[in-house]
Amino acid sequence: MGGTGQVLREDVDALFVPEGDHLVPTVFAVGPWRPDSVHGAAVAALFAAALDREEKTVARITLDMLATVPLAPLHLDVTDEVGGRRVQRRTAALRDGERVVAQAHAMYVTESPVELPPSVDGFPGPPADLALLPEERSGWPGFENRSIALHTRRAGESSVHGWFRLLVPAVADGPLTGLQMALAAADYTSAGTALVLSLRRFTFMSIDLTVNLARRPAGDWVGLEAARSVLDGSGIGVASSSLHDAQGVCGRCIETQLVRALPRTQRPSA
Repeated sequence: MGGTGQVLREDVDALFVPEGDHLVPTVFAVGPWRPDSVHGAAVAALFAAALDREEKTVARITLDMLATVPLAPLHLDVTDEVGGRRVQRRTAALRDGERVVAQAHAMYVTESPVELPPSVDGFPGPPADLALLPEERSGWPGFENRSIALHTRRAGESSVHGWFRLLVPAVADGPLTGLQMALAAADYTSAGTALVLSLRRFTFMSIDLTVNLARRPAGDWVGLEAARSVLDGSGIGVASSSLHDAQGVCGRCIETQLVRALPRTQRPSA
């Protein structure tokens, strides 16, 4: 069940199901902050599916989370490609009725091979115990206990290392791609804020996410190293991270967050 009482589909292994001209979120897409909203990583994966191009590399994709994305039938609009021979751009908008709740802009680059010197990447490989998060973490079934297997660990007080594997595609009967995995993992750039703020006292919801990629991510897993976030009493947080795959570093992310203190009556008990 969704937070508003609607029945969410559990019989389709995907984040969204096409129904006519709409995309309907499933139980696999439910977010951890509210049981009546879509997880930011699920929205990111949906935009990745909509904007991916097999013959081109997405060099940058920027998401703007303009409002809470509800567990309701949504409409996705994608513009035609514009640009030149080497660089092109497309935009996608996710609508709840007439209201745009999220949008994304993708910049494509036609690849041209360049011989570079070797680099050294000291990021640790994935451990054997990647797993879904327990349902009691959020209190309801959703994205983190149905759709993404992960393992994270602190590297002192300066960063968080994590590996992520998206288990279902963004859209039913569609492919599960490296770009969807990368954008879903990129949403966990917020782990850098969890180094600074307690989840028992604060919420920090993403209002945008920019992912720059040097190449298409390869393999079944995507790694992320989230640096300690920059915060201020204004209620704005800035989080950053690097993305990895089996071949090494493949991109970088930056995320703007809306930081709020939980009222004492809403804080989880110790």
